[in-house]
Amino acid sequence: MAAQDLNLESLKKDIDSLKSDLKDIVKSIKDIGAKQIEAGKDKILDHLDTEEIKKYIDELKAKGKDGIETVNDTIKEDPIKSVAIAAGVGFLLAWILKK
Repeated sequence: MAAQDLNLESLKKDIDSLKSDLKDIVKSIKDIGAKQIEAGKDKILDHLDTEEIKKYIDELKAKGKDGIETVNDTIKEDPIKSVAIAAGVGFLLAWILKK
């Protein structure tokens, strides 16, 4: 019985760790998106007038927010699957980085 409690506690810790990793991944995605928006903004500044630039930036922000909301909704709909995916990505990255 104690072994089951230990396994359950270990599983809970692993899930909490995976949730934390998933939050870090989402934050990284947000940061990358923000950087890409800034880079894109810099590239188009020379080619578009001010109104077109503002419109384009607003569209990019809306798309970014929609993407983040989609990720958050997916996580909320099926957290176990999201944790499993995060674990898989983590293991894959660890394996790739070992090489």
